[in-house]
Amino acid sequence: MQIKQLSHDELIAWLRLIRTVNIGPVTFFAFLKVYKTPKNVLEHLPTLISNSGANNKISKICTIEEAEKELESVKAIGAKVIAACEPDYPESLRKIADFPPIITVLGDISLLKKNIIAIVGGRNSSINGRNFANKLAYDLSQAGFITISGLASGIDTAVNSIIFQNHPTIAVTAAGIDVVYPKENLHLYNKIAENNGLIITELPFSTKPKPQYFPQRNRIISGLSLGIVLIEASKRSGSLITANFALEQNKEVFAVPGSPLDPRCGGSNNLIKKGAKLVESVDDIIDGIHFSCTIQNSLFDDATNYGNDEYADVTDTEVQKAKAIVLSCIDSMPTDIDEIIAVSGVRTEIVLVALLELELAQKIERYPGNKVALVFDCK
Repeated sequence: MQIKQLSHDELIAWLRLIRTVNIGPVTFFAFLKVYKTPKNVLEHLPTLISNSGANNKISKICTIEEAEKELESVKAIGAKVIAACEPDYPESLRKIADFPPIITVLGDISLLKKNIIAIVGGRNSSINGRNFANKLAYDLSQAGFITISGLASGIDTAVNSIIFQNHPTIAVTAAGIDVVYPKENLHLYNKIAENNGLIITELPFSTKPKPQYFPQRNRIISGLSLGIVLIEASKRSGSLITANFALEQNKEVFAVPGSPLDPRCGGSNNLIKKGAKLVESVDDIIDGIHFSCTIQNSLFDDATNYGNDEYADVTDTEVQKAKAIVLSCIDSMPTDIDEIIAVSGVRTEIVLVALLELELAQKIERYPGNKVALVFDCK
């Protein structure tokens, strides 16, 4: 990826594209793979939507005025919007498969360039669990690491609370940068933002938390970290989602053991049985961290030049013919896009645009590993 500081207009284009309905990170970068810049994508998007027949499914493209308003609101509280191609964007996050095109941060962004360890766990945690989480976070900070958690109740709160002991911490939220959840963590949120800590989110300004936002948040927590520690995670805990992301991202996974009679520890204990490193003290984490761990390459690292306005345009006729060919190459099982291109015999850029139109029409969906499949009920 070409790293560059965006101009104001370029940042507005990035913001407009990712804030357009039904365009998530993977689709965002799939567009850039074809059209190179968000500005080019936005120029072609109305035609793509029209050709896909998806007018009722994507109702509107984010306007310049809406993007400007978000930027102004972010700046008004002292926060900052960072695009994935900009120097301040964390390299570790850029290496995960579905990294957010835009993040919003409030606080000390220099923390993103340091060695980060995540500590997460259940909301319904015990006093001992919370005390141990806070001690681990404190000891890691003393050893030169930055701790990161999700600002939720329970273990997350205990981890992020080391800010009250004058140790920096990062909190990733499942809401807009200005929204505090849970509300009882308002004092903690303010302390982090104002005292050399950092709040981070990928969601638009003033977004209220929803259940689907928490897994999105969890991939950022693991993506920013060298490793993740689980404390009192039940077998159905959302913290296990974070652990799964960490495994997919080739990060270290640690777990603190708990009583087999305590259901709050079922998920953590099970991870240890499956090979997670057992943690009794901070030394177990420090000894187990591999600073040179292999991080998977993003789907778009070698294919996208974000600063290049030149792209190979294609005709509507070519794309419409290609859509039928592409659909004949895939089924409900994920298929590699490179394989589709090879089998179809159609020019790469035509196949990529055809896939975009099919995705806008919700006839296909994208999967990790540069794969696509038919939507389950697609006829």
